[in-house]
Amino acid sequence: MNSSVFSFLSDFVFLLLLFSQIPSSLSNDDLFTACKKEFVCGNISAGFPFLGTGRPSACGIPELELMCNENNITTMNINQVAYRVLEINREFKTLRIAREDYLAGLCQPQFANSTFNPKILEPVEGNINYTLIYGCEDASANMPGRRSFSCKIKDVDGQSGYIKEGENGPGECNGSVIVPVSITDSITEMNTSDLEEQLKKGFEVRWKVDMDLCWECASSSGVCGFDNVTNQATCYYPGMHSPPEISL
Repeated sequence: MNSSVFSFLSDFVFLLLLFSQIPSSLSNDDLFTACKKEFVCGNISAGFPFLGTGRPSACGIPELELMCNENNITTMNINQVAYRVLEINREFKTLRIAREDYLAGLCQPQFANSTFNPKILEPVEGNINYTLIYGCEDASANMPGRRSFSCKIKDVDGQSGYIKEGENGPGECNGSVIVPVSITDSITEMNTSDLEEQLKKGFEVRWKVDMDLCWECASSSGVCGFDNVTNQATCYYPGMHSPPEISL
């Protein structure tokens, strides 16, 4: 075989293999179909502004990605902290979430504060921040009584800890974690047992997206999605290529 012909065929095969591995972009019809499907996991279901498990990135806001684990439990990561999703209330645009590291007690902390992008999520009224302080030589000297606890944590000196209302640093101790807690009228003073129970029940945050515009989209036979280029919500219609944009 002529060397130039062989070279041409080799280049052709290489390009064919290369482009066969590049997925084609989704058409507007594909996006309409994909974003019309809801995320469903256990007793949790969600549409826009959420994405995940059958809802691609064009269907929701990147910070609101939901995951479904092997036990049919919905989870999500917010600022590198893992949360379990307990409830989604579409009418009030609220999520009830609980930190995964505190579902089994106070002694497996991730050592990261609960923080939220204020453009996307905000804590609702009724939440109070508490600080869990770890690795103290003697917590009873700082917080006597039922607000102190004991934990043996790897790579942390000192086994005593205590809880303190508000946002605080570790002080003379070795670590601290700030967590929102949903306060009820029946709890006037939080002790460690109360805190453990409240952490399991989670707290509420509200997503800050104008859902009225998405309801307008739905009323005109469209489906709300998210344009990752313009960083705006958008409306997908079947058979249309230039849907109107919706500001967040």
